[in-house]
Amino acid sequence: MNPVGLARRFFASLFASWPSPDERAWVASILTPPEFELWSAQPRYDLRHTLGVARRAEALLGAAAEPRWLAAALLHDVGKVRAHLGIFGRVTATLLMIGIGRARVASWHSWSGIRGRFGRYAVHGPAGADLIQQAGGRNEVATWADAHHRVRRGQALSLPGIPQSVAIALREADRD
Repeated sequence: MNPVGLARRFFASLFASWPSPDERAWVASILTPPEFELWSAQPRYDLRHTLGVARRAEALLGAAAEPRWLAAALLHDVGKVRAHLGIFGRVTATLLMIGIGRARVASWHSWSGIRGRFGRYAVHGPAGADLIQQAGGRNEVATWADAHHRVRRGQALSLPGIPQSVAIALREADRD
């Protein structure tokens, strides 16, 4: 995890604005109605973050910026809603993942209480894929939501239904 990126994202989340009507219309033109409902259920700081990721992905992909790839960018973090954590809870969960490891924190996902919420935050990728599939969202969108924390710079990207060039662009668009 990039500490500078995390700090930038934390401070941006404190002052994040709601998406404008034009931004919401752009998102609605990309997502299916059930996907748009999932996207809209996120807190404003996640909406703002995913809009930025989608815009960066659009620029990186150029002519290859198909709606399904932009939808993957817009919904990659949707599983965080299952954790029911605010900004400071997310900071704590992130620090725990850095300190004791994502796998250990993830192992708490079925617990009750705050530890369980930290665990659900740590497994937001697979949780997001589950939400997308339950809503009838696109397979590629669910695949990216599930995999987006498992792909790192310099790592081969072999994901079903997602070309390597698209996976690289999506990963780079989600800078932090």
